[in-house]
Amino acid sequence: MNLETKLSRLFIYGIAIFPFFLLLGPLVSELFLISVIIYFFYFIIKENQSRFLNNRYLIFFGIFYLSVLFSTILNFIDFNHTKGGLFYFRIPLYAFAIWFILEKFNNFDKKIVFFYSVFLFILICDSLIQYYFGKNLVGFELISGRVSSFFGEELILGSFILRTLPIFLIYLIMSEILTEKSNLIVVILISFSCSIIYLSGERSSFGLIILFFFTLFFISKNLRKFIIFIMLSFIFISIILTNLQNSDKNNPAVRMFSNTYNQVMKIDKRQDFNNENKLFNKVYMFSYDHHYHYLLAYKIFKDHMIFGTGVKGFRYLCRKKIYTLNDDEGCSTHPHNTYIQVLVSNGLVGFSLLILGLFYVIREIFLCRKKINSSKKFDKYEISKAIAITAIFVNIWPLVPNGNFFNNWLSMFYFYPIGFYLYFKDKNEKKIS
Repeated sequence: MNLETKLSRLFIYGIAIFPFFLLLGPLVSELFLISVIIYFFYFIIKENQSRFLNNRYLIFFGIFYLSVLFSTILNFIDFNHTKGGLFYFRIPLYAFAIWFILEKFNNFDKKIVFFYSVFLFILICDSLIQYYFGKNLVGFELISGRVSSFFGEELILGSFILRTLPIFLIYLIMSEILTEKSNLIVVILISFSCSIIYLSGERSSFGLIILFFFTLFFISKNLRKFIIFIMLSFIFISIILTNLQNSDKNNPAVRMFSNTYNQVMKIDKRQDFNNENKLFNKVYMFSYDHHYHYLLAYKIFKDHMIFGTGVKGFRYLCRKKIYTLNDDEGCSTHPHNTYIQVLVSNGLVGFSLLILGLFYVIREIFLCRKKINSSKKFDKYEISKAIAITAIFVNIWPLVPNGNFFNNWLSMFYFYPIGFYLYFKDKNEKKIS
């Protein structure tokens, strides 16, 4: 086996299990991402595959990157604040590299499904051990009753599973393990994974996994029974798992529902109904903290409306006295909502592009639904495209608090399904032509 063949296999399987690299840490995932991009450029030059760089999708992401770059340079503070914007181009390019490798090798074998099955099984077992015994297999403890598994102090387990499941589903469909007949083992595995999202206490991830399956249910008639089985099993498993836990302190329902209601409706120890900075008299936007993040972001945005503050401008400017709100509230590393963050970081230019992207995704959802529901056969390519576009839709859903959009870990996960979507989109268009 020559070096080129070894590298090809590394990138084929590496792309398939990329979420595992993200679990291992930022260095592993970053090195793999850069290697894939180099490999991508080497072969498109060698094989004269210019169409991967000459298409409307790259133009769109190129314009978005230029808005990031320009806003960052325009608001130069120091290199540490600037490097995230300068090198952001590598994240969108990763999606195109995924598209290229999927098309070049078209590898969706059952080994990858087996890997994900074992991987998710270990993650589920480790999370349950932590939930019931207070520590996981490597000694990480529960944090305020919330399950984090191998992520330790980083409370991102729910987000990780949320963004891994769509890729698992794509490989299930493409390897033809999952067809129109529901597979009981797969249903149980995915249902338990959803229950772990619930136990993690991540409210955004919990809401988004429901949105994911609801949207997929809307798009594909072929997966509706499968999704119903998952949702019913998920509810049943979650009730059983939480009832086996004696402590109400670790019951995720308290955080998911009771605390959320209290925070939104101002039933909070920090409530103040007369503060002039409130947008509403009776409710907060998600919570007290989120409410002030958004108010502060809006205040900063008004002074940087066109091009924004740059990728790290919010965390720098929110400390300045001219933007201080009452009691110095709202300052953070980012505003905790993708659209508000892009608005304040990239201004109206970048925000308009994000809105345009959202409308495109919604349009694609309806087109996918029309194609799938008008077809009499089980088209695995079209259904896989539907899963990919649904994953993208969930990632850019506006009405939920989010992590840092420009964080490498989250950005990689955001652009990861885009590479799969581009591959299936191109594949289906070739079949028609």
